[in-house]
Amino acid sequence: MVMYSPGRTTSYPSEPIEKGFRFHFLGGGDEVGNVGCILEDETGTKLLLDYGMAPTDPPRYPNESPNIENCILTHSHIDHIGMAPWLSSNYGTLLHCTGLTKMIVEPMWHDCYKVSRIEGYPLAWDKRDLDEALVNLRPHSFNEEIKLLDWKWRFLRAGHIPGAAMTYIETPKKKILFSGDFDTRDCELVSGAKTVDCDILFIEGTYANRNHPKKEEEQQRFLDRVLEVVERNGTCLVPAFANGRTQDVLMLLHRTNPQLNVHIDGMGKRLVKMYLEHNEYLRDKDALTAALSWAKKVGSKSDKKKALNADVIITTSGMLNGGPSIWYLNRLRNDLRNAILLTGYQAEGTGGRMLLEKKQVPIFGNISPINLEVDQYSFSTHAGQKELIEFVEGCNPKDVIIYHTNSAEARPSLEKILSEKGFTVHCPKNGETYHIID
Repeated sequence: MVMYSPGRTTSYPSEPIEKGFRFHFLGGGDEVGNVGCILEDETGTKLLLDYGMAPTDPPRYPNESPNIENCILTHSHIDHIGMAPWLSSNYGTLLHCTGLTKMIVEPMWHDCYKVSRIEGYPLAWDKRDLDEALVNLRPHSFNEEIKLLDWKWRFLRAGHIPGAAMTYIETPKKKILFSGDFDTRDCELVSGAKTVDCDILFIEGTYANRNHPKKEEEQQRFLDRVLEVVERNGTCLVPAFANGRTQDVLMLLHRTNPQLNVHIDGMGKRLVKMYLEHNEYLRDKDALTAALSWAKKVGSKSDKKKALNADVIITTSGMLNGGPSIWYLNRLRNDLRNAILLTGYQAEGTGGRMLLEKKQVPIFGNISPINLEVDQYSFSTHAGQKELIEFVEGCNPKDVIIYHTNSAEARPSLEKILSEKGFTVHCPKNGETYHIID
């Protein structure tokens, strides 16, 4: 259960800081997702970076936030924004984000609320809290300087997905960069993040212990598989995250194989229209516009039935945790000409992970065997180990805090490499307070 008692059960210390800089992870410190990090210095200026929840089964929630006036939402994925309605409703917290993120959080929150009701898991906020959070959203442009007491901060491009931002903070004594989820590599949708000099770097380490395959080679492997399935008169079911992955895959298929019959379903259809309304966040708005016009959009039950004869169906959810992907899987699973092409990480407790490990998926309450061929592709828009190391070296901080990472497996590898290069590396745990003293 999510049992918060606003202002009384937080793990964050109440005493002021006498000297230096303090940081405290409510979530996401020694885990992937579920992010919430409080920064504070001796001036008393305080800021919360993200307040999400991990949509696993069961979900994971961050520790309770203290009363805080300002929170930055680095981007619109649920593991970074999922608990912001509770925060804003209980404390009146202002939620700062980019203009596109402001537009996208509403359908993401509504979908989170809907799924919680369907799956029966607890949620600390309701629709009234959601409405209050929408009123408290404050959009900002990249490089717009915002004053916060004795601090100044601004958003920088993070890559990852449209609207995602790194946060650059200048305090009286320190320059701080909080990466959020980021990638320095260009993808179909957005250009990669650039380095900036700082004293303290908070860097997400989702892939801290491994490198991604070469993007062009991985894309070609995916495309070859699509054509192989199509040539045998099968349909490729491509479960994809609504916010970023759906559009990346759609653009890739349109750019390389416009002869294919591709159908798109799920919330990704709605989000792509929002992207185009804020095309200043896109790498190539014309390419996305063309891809959207080319694909067949599923909007009715009859459209769904027609999609069953498509070459490719791109749909949510990306981890086979409900959504149209389950409906399609249930109808495609008995024809062995069809195939499932997973395009992202499959978390513990998800239908996608069960499919990979047991060749089974929960379908409408029943554990169903899946005999279709299944392939997984790395289309991640998180920086891999190589990119992480290069980014740290380019920013040249004294202190590096590795968060948003698996502390038992991924983080030790990056920690060792960076320490040997002379950086002071911090590996935070959730619920613990850390100080950096000059």
